[in-house]
Parts: sequence; C-alpha cells; structure tokens
Amino acid sequence: MVRKFIRLVQVIALTICFLGLSAKMNAQTYKVEFGKNRIQYKYFDWSYFASENFEVYFYDGGRDIAYKTIEYLEGEFSRITETIGQLPYAKIRVFLYNSIIDKQQSNVGVNAGDFTIGGQTDFIQSQLELAYSGDYSSFKTKAVYSVTEMLIEEMLYGGNIAEMFQSSFTNSIPLWFTGGIARYVSRGWDSESDDAVREYVATTTEDKFIKLTPEMNILLGQSIWNYIAQKNGQRTISNILNLARIIRNEENSIERTLDTPYEQFMREWRLYYSEANTLLKESYVEPDVDNIVSGKNREDYHYTSVKFSPDGKFLAYSAMSQGQFKVIVRNLGSEEEKEIFAGGLKLINQETDRNYPILSWADSTTLGVIYAEEGSNILAVKRLGTKGEQKIRIPLLSKIQSFDFKDGGRLAVMTGSINNVPDAFVYNLVRGQVQKISDDKFDERDVSFYPGSNQIVFISNRSTDSVFVSGPDKLEAVEMNQFNVYGYDIDYPDSSFRRMTNALAVAKQPLNIDGDKILYISDQQGIYNLYRYSLSDSTSVQITNFLYGIKQYDFNYDLGKVAFISNFDGKDGVFVQDLNVNASMFSPVTPRRALQVARILAERRRERLGEQYDQLDSVNSQTVSPIEVKSPLQQLDSLKAGAINTEEYEFEIETKVDTRNYQFEQPATDRGVNNRSFLSIYQNANNENSIQGPSPYENRFQTDNVITTFVIDELRSVSQLLEIEMNDYLENHRFRGGILIPLSFNSGYDIYGEYEYLKNRVDISASYHRKSLVRIDQATFLNQRFNKNTFQLGFAYPFNHKLRAEFNPFITETRYIDRDIRLLIPANNPSQFIPEITSDYIGFNSALVYDNTIVTGINLHQGTRAKVRYESHFKMNSDAVSFNNLELDVRHYYRLNKAIYLAGRAYFGTYFGDAPKKYLLGGVDNWAFNSTESSNAEVNPLDFQTLFDNSDVLFHQFTNLRGYNYNTFQGRNVLTFSGEIRFPINQLLSNADLKSNFLKNLQFVGFYDIGSAWNDLSPFKDKNNLNTEEIRNEGSPFSAVINNFSNPWLQSTGVGVRTMLFGFFSRVDVSFPIRNFETLNPKVQLSFGYDF
Repeated sequence: MVRKFIRLVQVIALTICFLGLSAKMNAQTYKVEFGKNRIQYKYFDWSYFASENFEVYFYDGGRDIAYKTIEYLEGEFSRITETIGQLPYAKIRVFLYNSIIDKQQSNVGVNAGDFTIGGQTDFIQSQLELAYSGDYSSFKTKAVYSVTEMLIEEMLYGGNIAEMFQSSFTNSIPLWFTGGIARYVSRGWDSESDDAVREYVATTTEDKFIKLTPEMNILLGQSIWNYIAQKNGQRTISNILNLARIIRNEENSIERTLDTPYEQFMREWRLYYSEANTLLKESYVEPDVDNIVSGKNREDYHYTSVKFSPDGKFLAYSAMSQGQFKVIVRNLGSEEEKEIFAGGLKLINQETDRNYPILSWADSTTLGVIYAEEGSNILAVKRLGTKGEQKIRIPLLSKIQSFDFKDGGRLAVMTGSINNVPDAFVYNLVRGQVQKISDDKFDERDVSFYPGSNQIVFISNRSTDSVFVSGPDKLEAVEMNQFNVYGYDIDYPDSSFRRMTNALAVAKQPLNIDGDKILYISDQQGIYNLYRYSLSDSTSVQITNFLYGIKQYDFNYDLGKVAFISNFDGKDGVFVQDLNVNASMFSPVTPRRALQVARILAERRRERLGEQYDQLDSVNSQTVSPIEVKSPLQQLDSLKAGAINTEEYEFEIETKVDTRNYQFEQPATDRGVNNRSFLSIYQNANNENSIQGPSPYENRFQTDNVITTFVIDELRSVSQLLEIEMNDYLENHRFRGGILIPLSFNSGYDIYGEYEYLKNRVDISASYHRKSLVRIDQATFLNQRFNKNTFQLGFAYPFNHKLRAEFNPFITETRYIDRDIRLLIPANNPSQFIPEITSDYIGFNSALVYDNTIVTGINLHQGTRAKVRYESHFKMNSDAVSFNNLELDVRHYYRLNKAIYLAGRAYFGTYFGDAPKKYLLGGVDNWAFNSTESSNAEVNPLDFQTLFDNSDVLFHQFTNLRGYNYNTFQGRNVLTFSGEIRFPINQLLSNADLKSNFLKNLQFVGFYDIGSAWNDLSPFKDKNNLNTEEIRNEGSPFSAVINNFSNPWLQSTGVGVRTMLFGFFSRVDVSFPIRNFETLNPKVQLSFGYDF
C-alpha cells in the first residue's frame, strides 16, 4: 500500500512538471481520426469595405448590404463598447453572407468543440461571420448581437497571448452571462425575454440554469442584465464584466460590484419580475395544458410552423432540432399522428435557420414544405397517403420568410429577399417564375391570400402606403418598433397599398378568415396575443389574453379552432383549442411595454426637436427634379436596375428663398453629448466614418491555435508535443506543423507538417511526416536508428455533412541504420553485414468516414462514428516487401437520460500481403508507468538486436485493452470491443453549477473490454493460434500439435474515474482481468486523455 501511495505521489509530481507546458486539454491524442464536413455548393469571390473600426467582407449580391452594415456598425460602435467597457484589440472583421444557407458552407470552426487535440490554446480573433436574416430590422439586431458577442469573448478569453494562455486554465463563463449581455445590448428588454422570465419565476424556484436549453440560458441572462441596468444603471454592466475578466468568476464579479451576496441578488432578481407580473396574472390566462398536442418536448424541439388543412381534418406542424426537422400531420378526428416528411442535416457548431421549415396547404391533402437543401431553397410538395414528394428548387430568392398557397396550389405568395433586399413576391409554380409585388427597401413579412381571391394581406414597417417611395437608404433609419397590416390586390396593381392598422406595435402573421375579418398577433399590450381587424368598420380588437406570447398560429373558420405555438415548461409547445373570433377583451399593458412605449415616444420627440427645417416660402418658380415611377407588380427581369420610364415623369417643386422674411437656421444640438461618456466622445472626435473600398480579399494568415502537451509513447515513453496551426481568415487554407521530442532526447523524434486547401467541394491536402526511433543499450552495445519518411497527397469528397470519402496516395521510405561500434572492427564484421537498409514504397490509403456525433460535455458524445480504411504499400526496391492493411472502427454513443451515457466501440484490423505487420494488444493510450510483455512468439515484434533489421516496428500498431500490459497478445489480425457506462457528476446533480474544475469534470465509469489478436487461425474456431502449440525437437523428423484449451480472448471489467487534474484530463481505471476463464488480481492504470 505504501509503495502504491508513493507511486501516486510520483505521478502527481510528474503531472505538475508538465503543467507549465499544457493548456486547455481538448484531447490527449495527436491522431485525428474522424471529423465533420463542410460542403461548398458555390464559389465565393470576396471583397471588402474598410472603415475606422471594421472590415466588412462580402461576395456577389452583397455589396449594398455590406456598405449599409459597415455604416450602421460604425454608428453603433461607441454604444456597444461603452456599454460593455471593451474595445477590440484590432479592427473587427465581419464576413457577411447573403443567407444562413451560404454561411453553412463556411469552413470556419468545422471541428470546433470536439475532442481532437491535446494541450490546445485557441487564439481568439477579432472576427465574426454574419448571415443576412432576410429583412433589415431583424438584421440590425443580429449584427449588434454578433459584434457584442465577439467583443465579450475577446474580453473574457483572449486579446493578447498571455490572456489566452491564462484563460486556458480557468473555468469557462456560463452562457447566461455572456450570451445574455450580448442579447441585452442588441435588444434591450424585449417581449421574448419577458415571456421567458415571466414563466420561469412563476414555475420554478431554481436559480441555476445549467439544466436549461441554451436559448433559455440566453433569455434569462438577458433578463438579469436588464435587472442590473434598471436597478444600478448601465455603467454597472461594464464594471461587472471587467471584474469577471480578472477573477474569472461571474458570481463573485456581480457580488463584489453590487456589494450584495449573489444569493440575495438572485432573490431580488426573481422578486423584481414576480412583482412586475403580479397584476398580469389577474388579467391574463396561461394556455391550458390539456390542449397541448406536442407532448412534453423532451427532445427540445423548436416548432417553426403550424397549419390546419383547408377542410379542418388535419393539423400539420414542423419540429426543428440542430438543423434536422420533421413534419408531423395529426388527424384531428382520430388524434393519430404521422411523420410525413423529414429533412435537413444535424449541424454542429453552426447557425441554423430557425424559420425553416415553412408549411402551407395547397388543398386538403397536399402540403407544401419550404426548407433548405444543398445550398438552395426547396419547395417539397407532399400528398398525404402517397410515397415520395415533388421537389422544386425556388429560383432567385436567397431567403424566404413566409409563403402561402392560393387554393389549388398553382400560385403562391412569398416574402423574402433577392440580393438582400426584402420584398413580397408572387411565385407561379407552373411557369417557375417569380414576380415582385413590392419593390422598395421596407421590410415585408408574413404574406397570405384572402380565401378564394388574389388579394393578399401582409405585414410591413413602411411609413407610407405609397408604392412609389423607395424606403430608407440606411439601416439606422429602418423602423423596428412599428409593423402594421397592409392589403393589396395583385390582379389590380394600384399606386398604394391598403393600410389597415396604425399602432405603435409589431404585428405579425395576418390571416383573412372570411373576407372581412383579419386575425393577426401583436405585442401592443406587451405580450403577443391575437387581434381581430374588421375591414367593414376598420377597427381592431384584442381577442386572446394568454400570459405567454403566441409565436406562430393558424385558425380554421369551419372548426372554430386555433392552433398556436407558445411557451410550455421553458420549451415550445403546440396547442389546439376553441376560439371565439367575435370575442372582445382588453388586457393591461405589461411594465416592459409601458416603459418601451415611453422611451419610443420620448426618442421620437427628441428627434423632432433636433431636426433642422429649412424656412422656405412658396414662390411661383419651379426647378426640375425627376422621380422614377415604379410598377407595383413587375417581373424580375422586366426592368434593369436604375432604368427611368421616360413616358411617365413627375417633377418635384423646389421653392425659392423669400429674402424679405428670412430666418437663420438654428444649429441642432448634439443630443448625445450630455449622456455620453468621455470615452465615447473621444472615440468619435476624429472619426469621420469614411468608408473605403471595395477592395479584393487577400489571403492573410493568422495563428489559430498552439498545442503544448506531452504524449506517453509506447516505445519512447514520455515525449513533448509542440504543434502550431495557422489559417487564413476563412480557414480555406490551413497549415499545421509539429514536433514530438522524447524527454530522454536519445529515443528519436517525430516531425510533421500539413497543408489543406478547403475552398472547394473536394478538399485537397499535402503532408510530410518523419518518424525516427532510436534504440540504445550500452550494456549490449546496441545502437540502432529506424527512420520513416512519408510524403502524402490527400483528396476528400464530402457527400454530406456527416459522410465523406478519402483517397490519399503516398510515398514512404524506411531506413535502418546499425551503429554498433563493435562492427567497426573487421574481425567482428561478417561479410554479409549491411549497416544500412533502405526500403521504398509507393501506395495509397482510402477511407469512408461517417460522423454525426455531437459534444454534450467533457468526454461525452451523442451519435455514431465509423471509419473503414484500406491501405496498400507496394515495394519500389529489392529491400522492400509489399503489404496491405484493412481497418474498421465503429463507435456509438447513446444518452440513456440527461445524466447517464452508454458508449461502445468495435474495432477490427488486419494486415495481409507478402510481409504483414503486427497488432500488439493490451494497455491504454498515454499510460503512465506502463509495462510491456515479452512475446511468446518465435519473433518478438519489439525485439531489437544487432544485425537484425526490425523496421517493421515503424508499422506495428498498439491496440487498447484495459487491465493488460502492452503486447500481451500479438498478431496480424485484431478484434476488440469496449463498452462503457458514464456518469458525469455535473449532470447527475440537479442544477449543480460546480465551480471546481475537479468536480465539474468528475465522471465515474463502468466498463467491459474484450479482444484478441491472432495470425492465421481465428479465435472463433476450436483450434486457433492461441490454444494450439507445435512441439518439434531439433534433428527429429517428428512433431506434435497440442491443444492447451486456452481461452483466445482477453477480457477485463472494472470501474474508473475521470476528471481534470492540474489541467489534464486524467483517467484512473481499476481493472479485473479475465484470462483463461480466471479472474486475475486487479490492475490499476493511470493514463491521460479522453476515452474513445
């Protein structure tokens, strides 16, 4: 026992020695075996605009929105940086995509978050990717959110090299803290956050958010930052953030800044929102749980659309999760549900379009589904009761926000964007043509047909009903707080749209139900509820009073039922219930809404007072100024941009100055100076906001990460691994190089370098790897060096985000050098001695790789990984001998519940050909104080002797099996299976927000391993290589074959502990080996790195 304790102390001391060489450990292995794919469906030719603080990159079709974006972000820069108290370390690079579909083709962060490299320190860059959202108002919010999020990440985790290395050792800041402040800066106190916190404080007493979805974490975090700003002022926000940057603890930073214990702060936060909503509960009602049709939503689906069939027999709704979606149709009579369509890909660490899929019925049995596939917008037309569906690629539109079939399904209306300009469109499915309904720079949303008519109703933030007004030229001028209902008849183009509502609120999803009544949802009272507008008397009336806002809805007039999506237990839920559309009610305004309206009105009043008006008098003189008259409904290719209709021309009237009654203009005061800090004023003092460009994108490289860690090599013991990875801004070009140096300095080394070109669909790579192994034994004068040099080209073709094929031709050279000094004496040097042998090979390896796993925690995955790999070495000279290799590796990870995981791995490998190599079974990766078995075979694969060329050791592979030493079994074939059950403590403890790295990453595992290695006779046969011995006496013509009935399978079972120890993810396994049907003494193995 004392000896074991001493050895444990030695291990801890060894770990501390390497602490200075290690950073955040994402995996202690330098072999990347799997990985996700990004597919490029189009070519991106980038250019950029540059300003004082930003570079905004764009490609075809994105020039106009890029200019508006850089202009808008420059205007918001002072507000953002002053609020959070952080300036960027460099000019912020914004890569602007025309749609989320295009952004999903980016290579940036393709394997981020996975366990791939050990000792990795990521370099935080002043860079972000931003996808246009489809309309200007939501894009403004998204742009500010993305910039704020990037600055927060740079503030907390990077900036300079010292801070990046420091952040690698510390705990990460929770999402509610970082994402919450980004959302608060971009949105303030909005209805979605208000809904979330209203439900949360009413239904739970927990103040830890670790069990909640990422979306709920961000929404509740937003409410916390709003509470801080309301109670303590906005300048408190920067103080808290800067203290969190120093002490790396969000709770202590809040506690010290506000001088309030964190527990008390959270109680006061809860009380603040509870008291604010006490009166609301008396006037509002919660959706009836009995009316929910989507269940408890244990998979955390985001429901995107809900639609009744025209005859009222069916209800269709769509559920999205991480890019994958399904469409479910519910028979309202039998209450049976069936999944009729599914699509999408599970996207890891990528933005997904939460608006897709969009549903609309063409008739009572035909459903249309709009979604994204292979870089395009697709309309799938699915007929109930039949197999398959018709898929139509929608032309021109890069983003679709809404669509609705006209009865019969031959015509549809849509809102979306072309060249990043939001408009309403008519889509003729028969001809495949798209026509514009609107042609301006206002935001159009949520379009639908009147029943049995070509009249449409839609939502817009236009300030006028005229079709001739082009709309705001700058994003700053885009209206975000006022969206109203408009109507139009596409058969009779007019000079104006019909404005139906005029409220200082955001209306959504208008639906004409009987020719006169139009339903829509609005946040007029602070919570999105249903309203009814009557065309006959032009009045609007509230008809529902739900406590939690309606996100999507549909109404069937014949059934008198409404289906809607709303909050349920912190997640989305689909409800169906009766609705009296003739009802009328009035609900009180929420405190949030009252404050918002007051601020909007105050801001508008300040704007009016700050405007400068020209004091002009009308005189009879006129000057000519043309205005272009636009057709409200035009075919996209019918007019060229900027063309003037000379047949119809109008002139503006310009008045002359009346010098007899002239008044000098009063200079407008700078309304922001009084409320701005010195930092804000200083930033803008010399900033003329001049925008330069566009300029072509040039490949400029930056350091992405640095790896400094150690590897316990099976042949060379403890080795230091140093690696650096560089790439261009878009990660289309990647350079990776490294060196592995044993600490003994006389055991050899590894050097490798790789270049990858990922810009097109076929990924191309070139690499060089040199492995050197030295064996020195002064007692026996052994001094041998074995070198292997490999030059390889690589080609990878991704079929989708989960599956790819690889083909890699290579040239390999091995060299054996015997440096035994005794061989320099002629008498000791036999004539056949060759001090140096070089073997040259040419060959290839090909693989099929599947990976749909997602990271759910440290050392935890969900999903499946599989790889089939074939490799051939063909000899190029007389000293080389050809051989081949085939391997299959399958790993599956299953989540039993929120805190228990099953993991299984099956591995098979075989060498064959003229000179097959060996698999050495036993041991684990990075095993401290490892042991190696002496081989019972005729030729020990790990034996090194003078005059004996054992270059095969450069190709032998060690295969893991816990509870045994290295090389317990060996053979040219191997088969293993490992099963684990994993218990992460952080997830087992309900709402445990553990701060200690040791406890936060603590896991207990139970495992079972089984495997065998053999040459010719399979262990599945009664007679095999492991239980059969041949006895032969030298000089005797007789021999005997004896079956010793040994079990050809090595087995082990046991338990283990995993945790982060001194910056390293460490494993301790207590194994009970089972060999020859006998359980042996337990074996303790300490190793570093993640499990399979």
